Amino acid sequence: MKHRSIIALTMIGGLAFIALLGAGRASEAAQTKITLQRSQGVERGSGEAVITDSALTIRVKDLKPDSAYTVWYVNMETKHEMAGVGPSPYMFKTDKKGAAIFKAKLDAQPFGKWQMLVIIRHPNGNPQDMEHKEDALWASLSKSAGKGPAKPCAAK
Repeated sequence: MKHRSIIALTMIGGLAFIALLGAGRASEAAQTKITLQRSQGVERGSGEAVITDSALTIRVKDLKPDSAYTVWYVNMETKHEMAGVGPSPYMFKTDKKGAAIFKAKLDAQPFGKWQMLVIIRHPNGNPQDMEHKEDALWASLSKSAGKGPAKPCAAK
């Protein structure tokens, strides 16, 4: 009887471990990593965006130190449109080394609705000033990631 209890507990423990292992792999599969590209004319900077079912995390480095940036979804075709990512003013500020982490909760996935993820620098530090801005980094959100436009946010 004692031997059967030990075997049963071992089997239950093994099944629990397999279930936890499977859940961990499922959560890994539910995230998409995207490498951010430098916009035309930008000499420094790199980053990565990680999109899960409910959140977007962007890690950047080597951008202009102590600068204000905003994060946008952009469509270039059929009409040019933009929407800020996360709560307004959609902003992060780089540290003295040009690094930052931006996090936003997502109500919906951007894939299929938006073509690009774009990071814009605001030289005067005002994230609401869209007249004086510079494209910094971008990434395609389409499955067929190709070459992006030279200045994705130039029209706005």
